[in-house]
Amino acid sequence: MKRLRVDNNERGVTLVELLASLVILGIVFVGFMTVFPQMTNFNEKTGSKLETMNLARSKLEEIKDMGIPAECKGIIDRCEISDDNVEGYKVTIQYKMTPDLKKEGEPTEQVALYQVHIKFFRPGHENKPVSETFGYVRD
Repeated sequence: MKRLRVDNNERGVTLVELLASLVILGIVFVGFMTVFPQMTNFNEKTGSKLETMNLARSKLEEIKDMGIPAECKGIIDRCEISDDNVEGYKVTIQYKMTPDLKKEGEPTEQVALYQVHIKFFRPGHENKPVSETFGYVRD
């Protein structure tokens, strides 16, 4: 009679190995899950920055059309004007009242250009601007 040989080297996964692999996978997934809220926060900041950059460009075009405001004329150094509600943002417009490009003599094609610095802030966060831009305004 032939004897059957019993092989004790069974192939399979033990319960301990299965639990250890689940713990390791859980740790890896928790690491990935902490990245998603940070990405959402980053996307939100990028969206608000893009929105304020577009608002700043349109505000700069509006300022270029108007020129230097009357309340800034006669001020020697810097003139600052604040607007509390431009689509939910606080806006600070600062005019440098010494021209970067001065009129030379009488030629009509030369104009004086004054630097304008526009900053957008979230209400309640006036210490760090969301976005800012520079431009020039004619006299």
